[in-house]
Formats: sequence, structure tokens, C-alpha cells
Amino acid sequence: MSVDVYDLEKYVQSNFGGELQAVNLLSKYNENLAKEQFRENTSLYLGRRHLSHKMLSLLAISVSLAMGDKDSVSIHFQLAKKFNVSKPEMLDIIKVTKLILMSSTMYSFKSSLPIIRANTSIDYKKEEIDKIINKVKKDLKSGLMPENFAALSHFSFDLFAEHIKEKSELLVPQKLDMKSIYLIAFSVSLTIRYEECIHAYLKLFFEEGGTVEELEDAIATTRFVVGNRAIVYFTDILKEMDSLPDE
Repeated sequence: MSVDVYDLEKYVQSNFGGELQAVNLLSKYNENLAKEQFRENTSLYLGRRHLSHKMLSLLAISVSLAMGDKDSVSIHFQLAKKFNVSKPEMLDIIKVTKLILMSSTMYSFKSSLPIIRANTSIDYKKEEIDKIINKVKKDLKSGLMPENFAALSHFSFDLFAEHIKEKSELLVPQKLDMKSIYLIAFSVSLTIRYEECIHAYLKLFFEEGGTVEELEDAIATTRFVVGNRAIVYFTDILKEMDSLPDE
């Protein structure tokens, strides 16, 4: 299904009931802010031209999942269904989102390693670990071995091996192509400000034939979904603002 045959404003009005309610409430107090919110919905999300609308909605679901925003997940899932999203595609984005969130727990691990070394005796299996790292770099490309995970191997071989296992299971899609998977991984990493994975998955996205225009669409949609959370959460408060003083 394509929204190109529709007037985009009418399409947004008919498919974002929850958000539209917030915009209407907001217009009672600040019309310009309400108009800006509606404009962003078209210019930063459904009005994008280089990613399919289904891909944009899948990306929006992943970003919402990463933020733990149940309401936004529901909004974008209802929209994705209109674009004929499949079960395998939904499972693909859940897997990659989970992988990035789990990986983010190691974001600052490298800086913590000296403290761990100073307080524990570490059995470092260098030969085994080097073999694994080299194999992963060969199989999954060097960009997928951030420094913090190499540092993890100096602390716990079991945790390191578990992460490699997770990556091999969660980063293998059923339906989506790898370019789409890497773009979603990049967007989720951007949402949680995970710099190592931002760089790693951006590199892999381009290696899979991704374009700057597609990247721009992904960044725009990520910004929209992250900022839109404030409006979604604010709806109940807007309903009670009439009781507040004007000044």
C-alpha cells in the first residue's frame, strides 16, 4: 500500500488518532506549536521519499521499542499493518533492537577494565579469544567488533562468547535484507546514543549499498519518533490544562 495516491495530510489525520488528539488539544493553547507538530509528522516521517513507508514504520517501531515507549510502539505498529508488514519482518526488527540494547550494556566497559584488573585475578584465554575475534571479523566484517567487546574478552570469556552467540542468532534476519537490518541497528544505536554501534552499523549500511538519502530518511524518522514521545506522553496533561492560570 502506498500513501502517494492520497493527500498526505488526510492520510496522517486518519492514521494517527492518538497523536491527532494531542495536536488538537495543543492547538487550544498554542496554535503554532500544534501546526509544527503536524508538519513534522509529514516532513520527518510519512513524507520521506527514499525509504518505503513500510520500512519507515518498521524503523519507527524499533526506535519506540528502544525507548520503552509502549504507546508509540502501538501507534507505529497499527500503521505498519496498513503497509502489509509480515510476521517475519516484525520478528526481524525485534531481534535487532534487542541485540543493540543488550550490546549497549557494554558501552563503557573498556574504561572500567583497569578497575576490574586492579581488584581481581583474570584468567585471560588469549589464544582462544584471538581466534574468535579474527573469525568474527572475517565472517561479520571488522565493523562489528567494537573495542568494548574486545575489552570484555579480557574480563570474562563466558560473557564474551555469549555475546558472539547472541550476535550470530539475532543478526540473521528471516525476511529483511541486511541493508535494512543495519539501518535499523544504526537508528536504534542513535536513539540510545551508543557511539560504537552507530559507527559500526553505519559503515555496514553503506557497504550493503545504502545511500545518503536513505540515511537521511532514517535519521529524520528517528528524530521525529524520539521527539514525538513528549507529545504522546503529554496528552493526558493537556486535557486538564484548562484549570491552570493563563499567566
